[in-house]
Amino acid sequence: MIQIDAFLRDLTRLPHRGAATHYETEAARLLQDQLTEMGASVRTEAFQTPRTYVTVVYWIIGGILTGLALVPVTGVAVGLVWYFVWMAYRYFNWRYSFITRFPGQGTARNVIGHWPAQTDPADTKKVILMAHYDTAPVSLLYGPKQQAGFRTSLIVSLGLMVIAAMLATAEAMGTGLPYVTYLRYALMAYFVTQAGVGTAGYWLKGYTNGASDNATGVAAALVTAEQLRQQNLPNLAIEVVLTSAEEAGMIGAYHYVEAHKRTWNRKQTLAINFDTLGAGQLTVVEQTGTVEVIRYDNPATERARELINTDAFRERVQVGEWHTADFDSVWFVRNRIPVVALCALDPSGQMPRIHQPEDTVEAVDLKPVYQAIDFAGALVTGWATETGPLPA
Repeated sequence: MIQIDAFLRDLTRLPHRGAATHYETEAARLLQDQLTEMGASVRTEAFQTPRTYVTVVYWIIGGILTGLALVPVTGVAVGLVWYFVWMAYRYFNWRYSFITRFPGQGTARNVIGHWPAQTDPADTKKVILMAHYDTAPVSLLYGPKQQAGFRTSLIVSLGLMVIAAMLATAEAMGTGLPYVTYLRYALMAYFVTQAGVGTAGYWLKGYTNGASDNATGVAAALVTAEQLRQQNLPNLAIEVVLTSAEEAGMIGAYHYVEAHKRTWNRKQTLAINFDTLGAGQLTVVEQTGTVEVIRYDNPATERARELINTDAFRERVQVGEWHTADFDSVWFVRNRIPVVALCALDPSGQMPRIHQPEDTVEAVDLKPVYQAIDFAGALVTGWATETGPLPA
């Protein structure tokens, strides 16, 4: 049996688990050993990724600034500004953006453990238990006061990028001079400031230790798998997917879903994502998103809402929203694959200590971790023992 507190201390003994770093490699090895000890068939899947979102932010801001600076020189610069604004819009609305392929790449790895079902493939139901194991750069934008306004800040920044592109277009056409020129310079100064503020935490303090975000999610995924295995559900195939580069834009999960989604029977597949369970009340996420609202209106989340209303979980689990960044589960939502996203939120709807130096194992409350394991186990068991697929 996995001892959660001991496992968390083993995983967090590393200074950090930043994607595509030496410490990520050590963490991946530890997770492979753990899954092997649990009797899983274990593999890793490597992919290329920016090491942090810092690289992505610099490419976006640098591309926009370059285009804006060249507007007086060539009209081609207008197209350059619009191109980087479009990539920024996609990236910060949690869609695939080619900006994540720009130089500054490293090799990261998803760690996957699999237990096959014991029945005919036509009767098999597959559960994917997912959690990211990488850790985030320290960020000034995730402080307790800043978290609540993070979505608004992103929307404002994206809006100003669009305005900058419109001003560049107007200036290239000779419209509104000289005022559009003054505004262009003002926005260039704003973008430089935003890039500095948004990434200063990383340069000053490096990565977080990531005990709550997201060693707790990894522990919950592993223990849920262990308990489901002990139930000997013959028609249930179990896959534990521990992703990297979530903190760079859910990139590990994107590669996993893209590589395997065509092999899944969506009516016979259910995914559960565990993320940041170290403080607060266990929450089934109903909605995420920045400008675009991402709704978890799939049959798996509907089933989770029904389970919340039972006596076993009515006082223990809530539904909620999270609009500060997103979860690995976003790619399942976008591909219409049934998924449940579980996290823990405090009474103000925030995740304490995320992306902060204080996110250490000493500050973790294990109660939401155990609640997530109980809830996920009940959800999967109820689904696996019912006849018939999930509704379309």
